[in-house]
Amino acid sequence: MAQGGIVRVWGMVVVSAVAMVAVLAATGEQAMALQTWDRVVFSEIYYYVPGFDAHNEYVEIENTGGTVAFLDGAVISDEGDDGMPEPIFRFPGRQGELNHPIWPGERMVLARDAVVGELTPDLSGADWEFVHPSDDNDNPDVPNIIHCGGYDQDLALANGGDGILLATGADTTTSVDCWTVVDGVNWDGVSDPVPIGYAACSDAAPAPGVPQGNCLGRCPGGIDHNGSSAEDWFMMIPSPGEVNIPSHPSDCSSPVEDVSWGRLKALYRGGQSTRRQSPTSSR
Repeated sequence: MAQGGIVRVWGMVVVSAVAMVAVLAATGEQAMALQTWDRVVFSEIYYYVPGFDAHNEYVEIENTGGTVAFLDGAVISDEGDDGMPEPIFRFPGRQGELNHPIWPGERMVLARDAVVGELTPDLSGADWEFVHPSDDNDNPDVPNIIHCGGYDQDLALANGGDGILLATGADTTTSVDCWTVVDGVNWDGVSDPVPIGYAACSDAAPAPGVPQGNCLGRCPGGIDHNGSSAEDWFMMIPSPGEVNIPSHPSDCSSPVEDVSWGRLKALYRGGQSTRRQSPTSSR
């Protein structure tokens, strides 16, 4: 996680974005801002929680690709195509800065409120926390994703149907332009569906809603067909920061060979990656 210009890489503390670029060069990684084709996806959405759920909602993102991506200036919103006034939140920094990486295989928990010890699951150790300055329970130990536009409220995911998107941050107005969308998901009776990708501006079918106390999630590995939310999202047991656990194992019993964008690009960088491992080996 990165905060205040200090980042942690495999247990090492690296000070400044310049040092981060040096580490990337040493490990053969390319330093790039978040791109629409990056395989950074939502992997879990916990929206229908028991009791007073406003504090305990969370979403999880996962880098299922083979290259590091940077979240600086990226935005998250449940703003749909019809311009309903939902809030928009932005990661710290600006597009192109290199302070907030998400590494290949890394999962990050983004809490509505990183409340300490009040609710289950305990989100006080979340990686990020959505913050609205006048409507919030801020945990000072968790870095903030700041409200930057749209409706004047904190994140609130509707139990009866909603959607949420991750975008590069090239557009922070309502509605967030589809061409900037990295990933998105819609569920149940959503009235203003979000794009599910820059090449999938219309969602063919939202995912079915889940009963209270369950969450929506992708099958382990973050499989994303970009056809519809219903195709990729299933009922899961909440497991923030961990491998997703399908409530019905048969939903994820048919593995799908999935080659990450990072692996595909590696194949065209001289073939060295091909000699080290096959493009369909486990991430």
